[in-house]
Amino acid sequence: MNSTRLLAVVAVLWIGATSGASQASGVEPSTEMSNARVEDIDATYASLTVEDCTNGCQRPRVLIAVRGADAQRELKSFKAGDHVVIQITKDGDQFVLQSISIRALQVSSFRRITALGIAGFGLLLLSAALTKFHPLLLVLGRDNRYSDSKCQMAVWFFVGIVTYLAAIYLRATSIGLDFLGGVNIPQNLLVLSGMSALSFAGAKAITANKIQNATEQGVTDPKPSAKAPSFWNLVQDDNGKFDIGDFQVVVVTLLAVGVYLVLVFHFLGALETRKTIDLPDLDTTILAAFGLGQGAYLAKKAAGTPGES
Repeated sequence: MNSTRLLAVVAVLWIGATSGASQASGVEPSTEMSNARVEDIDATYASLTVEDCTNGCQRPRVLIAVRGADAQRELKSFKAGDHVVIQITKDGDQFVLQSISIRALQVSSFRRITALGIAGFGLLLLSAALTKFHPLLLVLGRDNRYSDSKCQMAVWFFVGIVTYLAAIYLRATSIGLDFLGGVNIPQNLLVLSGMSALSFAGAKAITANKIQNATEQGVTDPKPSAKAPSFWNLVQDDNGKFDIGDFQVVVVTLLAVGVYLVLVFHFLGALETRKTIDLPDLDTTILAAFGLGQGAYLAKKAAGTPGES
């Protein structure tokens, strides 16, 4: 017998031996569910119940044992309602978890742009209808100038609502109506939105207080109105001079909005089939720069006179 035939015989004998050992232990080869919905997870993460949704969710539900600390630790990142890809084996009469991962559906750039565009157009149309087709009145101050704080708050409100609506629409149309909703706002984005609202309220309070004090001191018309609003108002003081505080607010706002829109666009490209998801969060560098900009803007408002700051 030559060496080639000898190797072939040894390979056949090895396969037969391992196959017989597997059958003797009662463990069957692993099988995969490419789309399983998590119905329930044991409180101790020792087992989970899933329903096969490969060809439409259908019973019976499958109880799967989870063995080992690593597998149980991994299971903690999943919740009931998630759709997962799961590998299981059968050990006697019991199914045993081999691996679990969340499903992610790819969304084309065209669909993402369309969803964001439709949401943005819808919000603009609603704004126009509620302001008698003069939506810019929402960011116009009492002095007939565009307000930095109002513009900033309006921009963040617009970006937040548009990304939220786009995420909901893509989840419902790509995954199913079971995933309508379940979109959470992350912490840093909430903080940034809160700072924007605080800056608006603070600037308004400071200006109103200064006007009242000036009026009580006999100053007539302490904050004269502009003849016509201009977008240059966003980087100029009330005397038409360029202002570093206003300029900083505009630059930081545009930077944060640009970075966030890029994050959202990539985030929507792979939709995870989790029951609840978090929108992308901004990094702490952007958050810190935004906070410094707000602080400088409010300090400038507090130090200046009503007709200048």
